[in-house]
Amino acid sequence: MISIQDITAKIFADMPTETRFGTQDAECISKHRSLLLGLEDDIVKGFYDVLYKYPRTFEILKNDDRSKREAVLRSWWQKTLNSDFGDDYWQWQAFVGLVHIKQKVSNPMMISMWGWLLITLSSLLKDKVDEAERIAIATAFGRLAATIQALTAESVLVNNLAAITDATGFNHKLLDRLVGLQIDRMINLSRAS
Repeated sequence: MISIQDITAKIFADMPTETRFGTQDAECISKHRSLLLGLEDDIVKGFYDVLYKYPRTFEILKNDDRSKREAVLRSWWQKTLNSDFGDDYWQWQAFVGLVHIKQKVSNPMMISMWGWLLITLSSLLKDKVDEAERIAIATAFGRLAATIQALTAESVLVNNLAAITDATGFNHKLLDRLVGLQIDRMINLSRAS
């Protein structure tokens, strides 16, 4: 089984440096920490308003107390805004992929809510900072989103595959070969139609 540390390192190695969250992004978030922390209530309420209104995500959340779900997002927001963005933080985001598997949160659900967060954040900042600062914050959060989405989505894929190979006893290389053959067949079928 591959460790969260190894998954995180591989994902970072696959991402071009310019696309990843970096020092300048961390500095921007730190500079605007107080302002961003003040947006927490609007972000948390809006986030869960969307999720509880949409039937597919409501199905996942319906047995949870909304205040507990909101507390999880509040904790994430606060930890993120106060983070030093070291290895522990990024490994935590890769771990979220495991949680998403367990909770049946799909990658499209996660990615679309990141989109919602970025749009909402930009809108909330419109009257609070000048345009240059809003762009800087949006850029920092854009790279944060890309980095976390890569970590979470790839963690889902890698951990699903690891669970399948562990549960079935399949050799990982054999499974890769079988998947490759099936993908070739699917590509050929798609081209033919």
